[in-house]
Amino acid sequence: EQEDNIKKTLAKVPKKHSTLIKGYKFKWQCDNVLDGDDGHVGVIDPNDKTITIAAPYRYSREFTFLHELAHKVWENFVGPIPELVKKWKKIVKNTKEKMHQNAEELFCHGYAATYAQNPPMIHHHEEWIKFIKKV
Repeated sequence: EQEDNIKKTLAKVPKKHSTLIKGYKFKWQCDNVLDGDDGHVGVIDPNDKTITIAAPYRYSREFTFLHELAHKVWENFVGPIPELVKKWKKIVKNTKEKMHQNAEELFCHGYAATYAQNPPMIHHHEEWIKFIKKV
């Protein structure tokens, strides 16, 4: 079932994004956070080509998976382009209360909220969606 869920989720994102994780394996954990890491619910490891996802209490596995994919999207399509990073930071500054995370983390939250079936509303904003859908 998990593999089918991943396929359905990847069908919602742009193909150029889904190909960034081609060949990756998925590891599932049943705790609220990753084993041995009380601060994270997911991690992408480009060296091992794995994405490890816990079952967080407040977020869906789909949201967590999309968040990890978004790190690759940022790395390939946003982060290397200073103008896009600057534009993203301006959008965040003008649309959200002060959040204590860096631009990449906020992008990943917004990306996941854009494509998740049930996005957490704290990370769901029309201006963010417009930017993310253009990436």
